[in-house]
Formats: sequence, C-alpha cells, structure tokens
Amino acid sequence: MKIIPLFLSLTFVVAASAEEDGKLTIPIPSSVQATIAREKGGAGTVREFRRVNESDGTAYIVGILVGDKAWELSLDASGRVMRKRLDTGEGGPHMVRIEALPAVVRDTMQREAGAGVITEIEHIERKTYYVGQTKLGKRKYRIEVDADGLLLNKEFIGEED
Repeated sequence: MKIIPLFLSLTFVVAASAEEDGKLTIPIPSSVQATIAREKGGAGTVREFRRVNESDGTAYIVGILVGDKAWELSLDASGRVMRKRLDTGEGGPHMVRIEALPAVVRDTMQREAGAGVITEIEHIERKTYYVGQTKLGKRKYRIEVDADGLLLNKEFIGEED
C-alpha cells in the first residue's frame, strides 16, 4: 500500500500517522491509487486528496488537473468512480449590480421595472448540455456532456436488481 503525504488539520490525527519529518500520512488502498492513476493519465496531476467518512463507508475525494481541465472525483473504498465532475468554476447564480449588466439588458430591466427600484439581480449562466444514463454491469450512471462533447459530470445513481 502506497502512502501519500498530506497536510491535514488536527481533526484527522486519528486516521493519520506521523512520519519523521512531521507530515501526516494516510494509507491509500491500491485500488484507489489505480483508479486515480487511470483517471489522471500520464500528464495529469493530483491537486487535492481527502478521505471522508460517509454514511455508507469511507470515500475519497480527489481533485485532478488534466491539461487545462480540473476534475473532481468521488471514489468509494474499492476505487470505483462514484462521481466524476468537471470543475467549471461556475458556482451557480451570483448577484450582480445593475451597472455591471450589458446595456441592452440594463435598459430592458429598467424599462420593465418602471418606477420601481431593482433590488436584486441574479446572473445565471446556462449552456446547452445533454444528459444520458448508462448501465455498466449492474451499476447505473448519469452522464452529462456539453454541446462541444466535453464531459461535465458522470455520477453513480444506483444498482439494478
């Protein structure tokens, strides 16, 4: 079993062991290591690694960078990919000021508000994407791909009986 040094807070001391140089380490199952190696390929790098205890057991959250794309993987204890999500940097809707709007949008907002005061403006970015489901053995996954063919999300959704 390979050991990767990590810098962790004291809340993880129970699950980690100290090495001579004072760094904390977490043992990583070889199946998890193999999945990470396969997902990042030869040119990718691991940006983040966390072991978490979920209600159904231990899971691993891994941030990898492949080329200019950042991915977040969620792996179960046996190394199976439960979720693979592209980190687009879009955190969802965010608030903007009226001055930051394009002129045509600002004009329409003000026209439709009439004498009213616009108190909140939420900027929501949406791109075209496609959602499908697949079955690998008994495991079902949801796959989201953008219009350019870029994988946005692959998520385990359950097992078929």
